[in-house]
Amino acid sequence: MPSKRKVRADDLFRMSIPGEPAVSPCGAWVAYTLKRMDPKENRYLAHLWLAPSRGGGARQLTQGDRVDAGPAWSPDGRRIAFASTRDKKTRLYLIPADGGEARPLGKLAGTFSGLAFSPDGRSLLVLHRPRKDEPPEEKAKKPAFKHIKHLSHKLDGFGYFPPEKQHAWIVGVPGGQARQLTKGEYDVHEAHWSPDGRQVAYLANPDPEMQHEGTRIQLHVVRAAGGRPRAVTTKPGSKMYFGWAPEGESLVFAGHFGGPGEWIKHPYHLWEVSLTGERYTDLTPRRDQWPFNFTVADTAPGDLSGIHRYREGGAWRFAFASAERGAGHVVSIARGGGAERLEFGGAVNAYGLHVTADGEAAVAAATMMDMGDVYRLRLDGKGASRRLTRANRALLGALDLTAPEEHWVTSGKAKVHTWILKPPGFRAGRRYPALLEIHGGPMAQYGHIFFHEMHLLAAQGYVVAFSNPRGSCGYGTDWVKSIHGRWGTVDYDDLMAVTNFVVRQPYVDGRRLGVLGGSYGGFMTTWVLAHSRRFKVGVTMRQAGNRWMQFASADYNQHEYHSFKAWPWEKPMAYLKQSPNFHAHRIKAPTLIIHSENDLRCPIAQADELFTILKVNGVETEYIRFEGESHGLSRGGRPRNRVERLERILDWFKRHL
Repeated sequence: MPSKRKVRADDLFRMSIPGEPAVSPCGAWVAYTLKRMDPKENRYLAHLWLAPSRGGGARQLTQGDRVDAGPAWSPDGRRIAFASTRDKKTRLYLIPADGGEARPLGKLAGTFSGLAFSPDGRSLLVLHRPRKDEPPEEKAKKPAFKHIKHLSHKLDGFGYFPPEKQHAWIVGVPGGQARQLTKGEYDVHEAHWSPDGRQVAYLANPDPEMQHEGTRIQLHVVRAAGGRPRAVTTKPGSKMYFGWAPEGESLVFAGHFGGPGEWIKHPYHLWEVSLTGERYTDLTPRRDQWPFNFTVADTAPGDLSGIHRYREGGAWRFAFASAERGAGHVVSIARGGGAERLEFGGAVNAYGLHVTADGEAAVAAATMMDMGDVYRLRLDGKGASRRLTRANRALLGALDLTAPEEHWVTSGKAKVHTWILKPPGFRAGRRYPALLEIHGGPMAQYGHIFFHEMHLLAAQGYVVAFSNPRGSCGYGTDWVKSIHGRWGTVDYDDLMAVTNFVVRQPYVDGRRLGVLGGSYGGFMTTWVLAHSRRFKVGVTMRQAGNRWMQFASADYNQHEYHSFKAWPWEKPMAYLKQSPNFHAHRIKAPTLIIHSENDLRCPIAQADELFTILKVNGVETEYIRFEGESHGLSRGGRPRNRVERLERILDWFKRHL
């Protein structure tokens, strides 16, 4: 039997991530996408696969140098619609479920999401943003500029908003005739057919000035044949996602009725609202955890949301995701509310879910020791599932990996959920250097999902500690909102308590500690290095280093006002004192700065500022600026840039620990 090897940075190239599962109407098949990297061309590829629900070998349905996404079954189960980057443009396609050549569905080109067949199978509902292509030689002859008119005008990973908006379109099947259903100077975020197919409900913020203010998002309904939309909800408050109730006379959404900037201050419940908007019913009055998943990782996506209605006997139920102490579960409730029922749980993170009207479901889920697979189950409360794929069996079988150990660390009156990952080949009696990883958000969570970066660091001989301090999701509303407007307070206390716990372990060398993190994790890394001498070295990435600068130039700029309840010119010192760059002159430890030049979430000038502060104060520092990348480099950047980033981190810690 061949010996196992340690994980490497370029193992990213060898991973395959299954996602977007879709159960066939008869329940016999599950379609899904399989995403992988193409290191030679420095890009991603994704294809459609089919797996039999009873288990057995999956077969590849599409192939080639392209990204195929969003599989949707026709009601008769004979065809699958999907979006594809064939011919250098993203278009809609249809492919026979039993195999064959895919053919284009219409001539629309641009971006597509949320594909869904009408109940009669004659039409496809899709969210679409047109794309206007212009020959480079013609474009070079014209002035190049952006005409910005609204406060909300950009989004990290997307860029600056173009004139073309994302709206609901209906495409005829099989002819491909397309018509735009919704119109306006705003984007539609989600749309669904009514049970009878005569109406379409959608989620949108009609205010073009404040597209990023989630409490302005409202539910609307429009006739599928066209006409003037009608607002169903008029109350302010966050509305994350929605679905139709089975009778088609009401909608069910996840949200709350908090005011502007209060999106993390209130519990998210499932609400039912009549189409007249006159009656609201709280279906989950006792829920305190988020009814969606937000777990950070660098392999499988850790987010999941949506409401799925299905029949159980003569009754109806709704299934949805739930963030639970580092896990992402699938739960359900009865049509009229009542106690929730666990459908898919344990030490897992669900990141994809599809449910048929009869309660047959497919889940894409990962664990701390695998990057994700597709599972088949019936939503009956028994929790029995069948694993349909083993996408990374060969890779995982070749790697020498250790499983993280779970702990609860005391921090004052709080208990902080913590994991410690020991190096492969760990030997008792030996003392190892340790690294503290800090997640972003801060309203995200670490948890039961494979984190390549952490396993890579452990493979170099480091003990890696990671935790969910106050401000993280998955531990109730009070926990997630506890640091709103006061980053660097009790969250810092929690991280120092975790550090103390790690140092007390007999196998840790307390003189060799490092700290690293990105986004809010970058904020806390810089903050920790400025407020503590415990750490010998740090790596701060895509940091939110200057809260005033965040207000002035980030995509979600107006959110800073709600954190401080004042504009920066009204309370300038409040903004500055809660900015790690303001305290960075105290840093003594060697600090590596990593940032992306197209980062619109935490604009790169904050990294420029930190680098200058450290340099003029004589701190050993280096600065890696990735070209053409956004805030999400570590999760979705170009493959070779992702590997380069990891190798730079390894090199820095090797040199200083």
